[in-house]
Order: sequence, then C-alpha cells, then structure tokens
Amino acid sequence: MDKDKSAELHFDIPPLRPDVVLPATEPEKLSAGFVYKTVLNELKKGKKFCFEGTFGTALSFYSWLKKQTNSKHPVHDYFSSRQNKHALFKLADNLLLRISNHQAALTGAPQNGWLKILYPEEKDYYLRFTDFLGMNGAWQWFKNGIHFPDLDKPVHPFYGVYFPTRNEHISLFNSWLLKQPVFQHALDIGTGCGVLSRFMLQNNIPQITATDINRNSLISLKLDMEKYGGDRYVKLIETSLFEGLDISSFDLIVFNPPWIPEKASGILDQAMYYDLHLFEKFFSCAFDGMHKDAFLLILFSTFANAAGITPEHPIEKEIGRGRFELIEKVERPVLQTTSGGKDWLSAIRSKEVIELWVLRKKK
Repeated sequence: MDKDKSAELHFDIPPLRPDVVLPATEPEKLSAGFVYKTVLNELKKGKKFCFEGTFGTALSFYSWLKKQTNSKHPVHDYFSSRQNKHALFKLADNLLLRISNHQAALTGAPQNGWLKILYPEEKDYYLRFTDFLGMNGAWQWFKNGIHFPDLDKPVHPFYGVYFPTRNEHISLFNSWLLKQPVFQHALDIGTGCGVLSRFMLQNNIPQITATDINRNSLISLKLDMEKYGGDRYVKLIETSLFEGLDISSFDLIVFNPPWIPEKASGILDQAMYYDLHLFEKFFSCAFDGMHKDAFLLILFSTFANAAGITPEHPIEKEIGRGRFELIEKVERPVLQTTSGGKDWLSAIRSKEVIELWVLRKKK
C-alpha cells in the first residue's frame, strides 16, 4: 500500500480501532529512572502509568514485564499459554502512551500511519501501549503486503483484520479449486483479509459475495480489490454468517471458520475462537437456505483436538446428523515447526491435521 495514498483514505462508516483511554486521573509518568518492581506492584493495584522519554525505555520495561509474567506463569501447554497471556494483558492494560499530532510522544518511536487514518480528528490522547505495539506491526503488514503461495498479488490486511500465518489450508483450497469446473456465484463467509475471495477471483469465478462481522475485513478486501481492479466482481456485506442473505443462488459456499472453541475477547479473536453454538447455527442455516446442488466447502484444523481442548469435531458431528453428504475430504499434516522454545506447541503441531471438507445437502 503506497504510503502517500494510505494517509488519504476516507470511509463511509468509521473503521474499528483501539479505544482512546480516558483516565479518571492523570497517569503517573514512567521513565528510565523508575524502579521496575515498584511499578509492577502499582500496576497490580490498578494504577495507570504513561511512558515518557524514549521508545527504547518503554520497550525495555515491557520486555521485563513479560519476563516477570513468564516466571510467575510458565507456559507448558495451551491452557497455561492462555493464562500467561491473560496475566500479561491485565498488567499491561494500565500502561499508556500519549499520542500528540498523530505521533507517539516518545523519542525514537516509529511512525505509525494508523494514527492518522484511524484517529483523524484526535490531536492529543492516550492509547494503551500494547495497542500501539499491535498497530505498529499491523502497519508494516498493511504497507508492505503479505505474499501467499500461488496468489498473483500480495494481500494488504487493514488494521484489526485476521490473516493466515500458515499456508497449508490456503494451498489445499487453491489446489481443490484448480480441479473444479468454474463456479458461477460463490459466497465467502467470514472473509477476513479476503485471501479465499482473491483465489476465487484468480480462478475466474465471475460473481463473489464476501461477508464478515468485522467491518475492517470488508474495508481491507475493498482496498485490495480497488488496487488490483477486481472490485466489480466482489460484493461486500457486513453480517454474521447468513443473516440477511438469500443463499439459494450460490453454487459454492466457502467457510474458513475459527478452529478453537473459546470465548473471543476482541475483533481479531473472533477469527480464531468460536462459541459453542456457532457450527449448529451455521449448518442449520446452510441446510435451510442453500441450493440442493451447491457445494459447501469448509477449511478446518484438528488443533483443538490435538491440544486437548475438546474431543469433539464439529464437522464430523454434523455429518453424523444426516443432513449433509460428504463429497470430498482432503487432509494435510502441519509441516512447519515452531520457534522460540515452544516445545508444547511443536507437540501439538505434530498431531494437528489441516482439513478441507466438501459437503452437499442430502437429496
């Protein structure tokens, strides 16, 4: 995404963004001279601090805070990793950063284009330090783009938009699509960064409808489509699953759902965690509304089974109900390894399987 053009973006509906923090009292200034353990004790009591001085000092304290959290909440499996993440979030929630004229008020802080795009009218305010860090990483992805194997042009995920960090399921989908006759009207449920819609467009599907509950996802795909000239083929709708849609005209419905049964706590989490009723609602609505000859394609992973989170498999459970017939199932092991000493995650990956399911209503 060109830097000069991205700063001029305008939106009919404001995109989702991290909350501006409005502390009841002025937060205490946190600079290089403070004793870290003293600050930690105050953070535990709920006191808010605002970094001052250099960005490097702020990063040093945050790195130390993560080490303290790792020491108190060591990670050895999926469940302990969630506890560790929650503990760090609770402490870091009170670490603030002052933003002035679309720039972090710290010497050496990186330029962050989101500050101008997402907060055009705000001149002097506070953000959570962790939100700023997340925005900084997201800005690099948006600006530079992400290349997926076999996709002709990079994806530029907008802020707050989920994008796959692994490629096994994306490759499965593209390989399957290449073997099929051209579909005429496809529906991409929960499009995220739009990578599946992009592959369908690349494979000459003339009409694509992409939906998502996260409006930033639709903004993301819209910007890429305008950039690459495919916007006239893709219709964007902000909705949850099939709400408000007549799905009888689609001959292909694609769904890359969340893979982990757990409560989502933010817009990015909605792409990774699902509540217990998601699949029941999805399959019931699909069965009631889709054409009898349409294909229902679902990309899934056995991560939750491999991690010991649940013994259930929602797609197998649905097939057992007898409403859909299995047309095709393709599996692929996870080949990549993890880094950073996460042996527990490597153990899960060694048992995890990526799946592509193709279903059709029983006649």
